[in-house]
Amino acid sequence: SLKGKKRIGFGVVAVLVIGVSGKLVYSSPLYSVAENMYHMPQEVVDICDAIRIEGREVMAAFPDEFLLYVRQYAPYVCMPYGREAITGSYNEFNVLLCQEEIPVDNFVRLARANMCHYVILSEDKILLGDVEAHGFQVFDKMHGYVIYKDTTMNFEVN
Repeated sequence: SLKGKKRIGFGVVAVLVIGVSGKLVYSSPLYSVAENMYHMPQEVVDICDAIRIEGREVMAAFPDEFLLYVRQYAPYVCMPYGREAITGSYNEFNVLLCQEEIPVDNFVRLARANMCHYVILSEDKILLGDVEAHGFQVFDKMHGYVIYKDTTMNFEVN
């Protein structure tokens, strides 16, 4: 019938208009190809696996860009701040770790006040002072991040 042909014709025209004028959603910088089966940055997976202590939880301070992923991937990792940091409600420790230059005295004071076994920072961060003199050591480096470990904390399984 004529009505049926008009509907088909309209549908073809609509598909062509959308196809020509539309934008591929996957071209957005917010989308990326999954790096692993968890669909999260491989850096998060590798760092969480590195700091894992079988049979116990660990407290670790992560950069803001990893906060949501850590919670999804590693239930054994506790963090001194979380989702509120993403919404702009920072605590003192998170504010300190977001700075380009971080005074070691404040770093150590706030890491210990928050009972952090590990603190993960971008390699671009500059620590003003000697962390090793305060009982922290470089535990590992990977993917442009440094994992600092508080050697004065108990790492035994409870």
